[in-house]
Amino acid sequence: MKIKTFIFLLSAASGAVYGQQTTLQHFDPSLVTPIASAYGGSEGYLTGHNDYGDEEFAEKYEIQGNGILHGISAIHLGQDGTPGSIVASYRAYSVGSAGLPETALANKNVSYGAIPVNGQLNTVMFDNPVNVSSSFFVSFRLGDYLHGGLGTKRIAIAHSPDGTRPASDFTTFGRNVIRWHSHGAAVWKDYRTENFSDVSPAVYFALFPLVELNNLAVVDFNKKGNVGAVYPNPSNGNFIVPVKTSSGGNASFKLFDMSGKLIVDKQANLSSGANEFKFSEENLQKGNYILLIKTPEGNVSQKVSIR
Repeated sequence: MKIKTFIFLLSAASGAVYGQQTTLQHFDPSLVTPIASAYGGSEGYLTGHNDYGDEEFAEKYEIQGNGILHGISAIHLGQDGTPGSIVASYRAYSVGSAGLPETALANKNVSYGAIPVNGQLNTVMFDNPVNVSSSFFVSFRLGDYLHGGLGTKRIAIAHSPDGTRPASDFTTFGRNVIRWHSHGAAVWKDYRTENFSDVSPAVYFALFPLVELNNLAVVDFNKKGNVGAVYPNPSNGNFIVPVKTSSGGNASFKLFDMSGKLIVDKQANLSSGANEFKFSEENLQKGNYILLIKTPEGNVSQKVSIR
């Protein structure tokens, strides 16, 4: 199978500072440019509109503890045009015993016309946030476009380049999945191992859940490291960031105000194992901030409050 790749550069302001909740990411779009690969000829996108009618694309995330899923940030590429009458949606699912999406937890319908396809971040908030724990899926659904209602606009969910998903993560079946077109029960397939006969794309989808963590929750990075909830929170500018890393190495802790302006940039050299980074900045104005934490294994952002 011949595959073409479409690459669009993101603005320098992308990163992970998108809202007041924690943004979970399997790759950092400010460092790894998302792309949208296409089938040869005119068959369409691997992760979007195509001649096969693939309807939905989902990414699995894990947290240790409990949280509240507020919405999804996504990056789309494609071709602009008339939207037609079909409605897309962003969804969340529980994880079934086979490691695939099972019960729908949340849904937000969005018109095709409201979805940017220029590589910029698109954030959609659920009307009713839902509780999540352990593992869950977030998805983008194109709907049934093979039976009419499709205009000239073509949409794909962007993904990291092939090879950016490490082999150590292959043991997680269903890390990203695709729902084939069907007229009965949903047919989900593991994207890397079941969707193609001649290639096995090792990628991550650009679907990023916005989760409010409780004080005991931990964001896990492919079982090789994690970041816990900042404490105390609120604080006077002195707080602890629990970080566990299997390899050790450099980490950064960047504090942004709610407009996205960088306020404080701190660096640390982490040792392998459990670390407690002591963030200390006593001249901060009272209010809410976003702390972007970049570790050797992954990145996450958390809301911190200064009182």
